[in-house]
Amino acid sequence: MSLIHPVLMDNSIALLGVFSLLTVSLAGHVFLRFRSHKSVPFDVVMPEEALPGWKGGSILSNPCLQDSTQPGQIICYDPSTGRHLATIRAHTKTDVDLALDKARKAQAKWRNTTFAQRKIVLQSLLDFILLHQESICRVASRDTGKTMVDGKFGEILTVCERIRWTLAHGEKALRDEYRDPGLLMFYKAAKVEYRPMGVVAALVSWNYPFHNTFGPLITAIFAGNGILIKASEQVAWSTTVYFAKIARTCLEACGHDPELVQFLVGFQDCGEAVVASGVDGITFIGSPHVGTKVATAAAANLTPCVLELGGKDVAIINKDVNLNALVPILMRGVFQNCGQNCIGIERIIVHKDLHDKLVDMAGSRIKQLKQGPPLEIENIDCGAMTMSGRAEVLEPLIEDAVNKGATLICGGKGFIHPHFPQGQFFTPTLITNLRPNMRIAQEETFAPIMAIFKFSTLEEAISIANSSIYSLGSSVFSRNQKEGLYIMDRLRVGMSNLNDFGVNYLCQSLPFGGVGKSGYGRFGGAEGLRGVCHQRSITVDRWPMLIQTSLPPILQYPMNNVGDAIVVTRDLVNIIYAGWLERIKSVFDIVKVLLLGSNEPEQL
Repeated sequence: MSLIHPVLMDNSIALLGVFSLLTVSLAGHVFLRFRSHKSVPFDVVMPEEALPGWKGGSILSNPCLQDSTQPGQIICYDPSTGRHLATIRAHTKTDVDLALDKARKAQAKWRNTTFAQRKIVLQSLLDFILLHQESICRVASRDTGKTMVDGKFGEILTVCERIRWTLAHGEKALRDEYRDPGLLMFYKAAKVEYRPMGVVAALVSWNYPFHNTFGPLITAIFAGNGILIKASEQVAWSTTVYFAKIARTCLEACGHDPELVQFLVGFQDCGEAVVASGVDGITFIGSPHVGTKVATAAAANLTPCVLELGGKDVAIINKDVNLNALVPILMRGVFQNCGQNCIGIERIIVHKDLHDKLVDMAGSRIKQLKQGPPLEIENIDCGAMTMSGRAEVLEPLIEDAVNKGATLICGGKGFIHPHFPQGQFFTPTLITNLRPNMRIAQEETFAPIMAIFKFSTLEEAISIANSSIYSLGSSVFSRNQKEGLYIMDRLRVGMSNLNDFGVNYLCQSLPFGGVGKSGYGRFGGAEGLRGVCHQRSITVDRWPMLIQTSLPPILQYPMNNVGDAIVVTRDLVNIIYAGWLERIKSVFDIVKVLLLGSNEPEQL
């Protein structure tokens, strides 16, 4: 993700921006230290497989997560080398039921903790992360094949910002919220209470194992919940040997029951068991295909769901932009984590006047990208594809596009590293002259592929952008802010950025999520915290010693004169909602009826 890079700035403005960021950061650091929350130190030993120079573990001839002779085991390996890391037992329904029982018992105590106590846990976790950034990134890199820089962006930065925002604003978001009771109920105080659901579940994807685990965990426990985290089998090793221990050790060090958070790794049956277990809420991050199954299964128990599904994010480039400043942003947007990002840029829609120059500039950079195992070779730009068999899926998409008129500039094939032939790599790719009816324009690639479309008019760009079934995030780059906003306003997406990409996720005050096939519900921001709470509507007497609800005899059951009751209720409605003359008349009418009665006949 980019940080401070408006596309219009020259080098002097860039330097000024960096200086400003450092100044603000320093001031913020001093301020936060002044008001920082109490922290409890703790430690978790990094697994030896992530240590520098580790060469243990046999290199698998055919790396695969599951062996037919050991169906209940997860074979964990480094996707960038094929080196075996561990064989871990896959959790089953029995494990899920036991985990839920433990979490419920722990949550019964945790729900009574104060926000101050919860903040100590989060501050302790933040301090641990800051001290152990390298260890966390090395473990994530070993299990997914990502580079250390991609780990710092996607694992560390995002989690730290989630914690910072929650510490600063979480209590306010969950504070009782008083509402206007209206004139009719002027003597009542009306409020909304946000109370923990109980034990929620998060079924999370593999692309950022630390962040995807701790994001929902932070939100859940701050709101007073327990949580079951079902991590992908792709990252069973990092989850069980390090990340789970960080969370549980932190809770224990702060004096709380570590059983509050439960970590599960397993295959499809494990995920299905979690969804059907009776948890009080579900967050699912993954594909639309699986997300549909999760929603269907959750419906049996009416379990509320947040679904963050596929993305086919666009970057629309207007004809007035500065490509020298923009191309580096696009490179990061496309190739960070080898394109394995839900909000990575999968489609670039560029004005025809800039198309050729963009292709030339991006192509020269893409051809220089260095691939390989990040923990074995220095200066790697692109690590491995975490899932096996991706080349067999991606190559046909490229071939289909070329056969339909697209131009492949470079890449498009799986890559066999000369020193690490068992590594799972796909060559950084640039393909252009694409059209919306091509498979690659519609199917999520989740890969290091820069896919370029051309447009002539803003309406054409908008049409291309909205042609996808996915509607997660988007970016619009334009010097003309009016035109940029015009485009953004017409995109069918859950999120959009002007002159930037992906920063919705760094603005943790914002809800994150999509529409359509990209899912529904939101995490992040106040909406995310409140989304793991039951919302209770409460009214109480504002002045209990002076006024309380009391029905006049004329409205009490059994009614003696229904006609008079109808007149009274009519006048009551007029007093509240009609114009002033009608209100005054209704006051006299209602007093007359209440005091004297009018014996109005009931109209049948």
